[in-house]
Amino acid sequence: MIREFWVENFLSIKERQTLNFETKSNEDEWASVDFGGGKRINKLAIFYGANASGKSNILKALVNVFEILFYPFNNKSEKVNSKRPFVLCADKPTQMHISFYANHIRYDYKVSYTSEHIIQEVLEWFPNGSKSLFYERNFISEDSQAAIKFGQSLGLSAKTKDIFLQNTFNNHSVLSCFGKKSFEADAKPIANLYNWIARYIHRLDNPDFSLDDLLKQVLENENTKRFFIQMLGKADFNIVDFHAHTANENDEQTKIFFDCKAGDAIFSLGLDEQSQGTKKFLSNLSTLYYAISNHHIYFIDEIDSELHDDLLLYFLNVFLMNSKESQLIFTSQETSLLNEDLLNTHRDFVFFAEKNRDGAYSEYTRADEFRLHKNLSLYKSYRNGRLGAIPQLGSPLLYLKNDEKD
Repeated sequence: MIREFWVENFLSIKERQTLNFETKSNEDEWASVDFGGGKRINKLAIFYGANASGKSNILKALVNVFEILFYPFNNKSEKVNSKRPFVLCADKPTQMHISFYANHIRYDYKVSYTSEHIIQEVLEWFPNGSKSLFYERNFISEDSQAAIKFGQSLGLSAKTKDIFLQNTFNNHSVLSCFGKKSFEADAKPIANLYNWIARYIHRLDNPDFSLDDLLKQVLENENTKRFFIQMLGKADFNIVDFHAHTANENDEQTKIFFDCKAGDAIFSLGLDEQSQGTKKFLSNLSTLYYAISNHHIYFIDEIDSELHDDLLLYFLNVFLMNSKESQLIFTSQETSLLNEDLLNTHRDFVFFAEKNRDGAYSEYTRADEFRLHKNLSLYKSYRNGRLGAIPQLGSPLLYLKNDEKD
């Protein structure tokens, strides 16, 4: 789970923006996870804001820091795996810092880079509750190997250190080198972190993975299918089962069909005949299943698109009540959620994204930082403009020249 994150000079983000996901409340244990030492981390983080305010960009930054950690290159001429910097600071490096827990061990990672190379990265960990160096690397020159120092707590052999040194290019992280080469058992601490990122950190929505493919995978696992059918029933879609088969003897490809109930009658509908809302809910169910069954971190852009607000609220409550150590971090345009007790009680779930009026760069504020009285509704305060992050629109009346009216 992510404890804290900051970023500067990334897409619409110019000045350092810090997100803290720790909670100050211990009242509802189902809403956060206890990592000891008085640290409880929220399971949910929701970003609101006007269009083009930077909501999606902060998700991209969160995903990107893990991409830099995880993905290596075999070609040293490749660009660093990142988005462009803030347009007015293109000559300055991008910087990120993330503090997170993997396998109940805290890791703090800081990286500074340009499009051409990583300038510096420092990874620290807390294997026994005390901070220790994992590794530190510094850029020397384009044609030189980076200077890499490994912490003694890793227990790496000289041979393993040399493999990392020889195979870490200037354009990717030291950790990502684990994905390029084979290592001996002494690299286990590195393997544990690398494999945790591979398994539990999920990138933004993958448009290349179809809902049809997803449902066919679900059908291969009886537990997953049972969960889907249970949730579809609770969502009041009148769907009692689904399966894959060929529509007719002339069709070679299997397709997904749903058994739907109307009174005592059962009829079948294909996936393409389902509503967009049903399809959206189906695609989100896979996320919900794995978030409940294990310890995953998901980043979702506009989770509410094509979903009824009551169904979205139900989805979030199911996640909070049944998950153990998973985290959902997403953007939303469904402002009616701000009227719900869930978000008014847990205001530290909510972040507002707003463009700075002078510099046109994104800024982010957690809702509890506004110090609203507990009896004031987040929704009303937001709609009244007290929390910012709403579009400043002009008059709907247009003034056109006479020759432009025809």
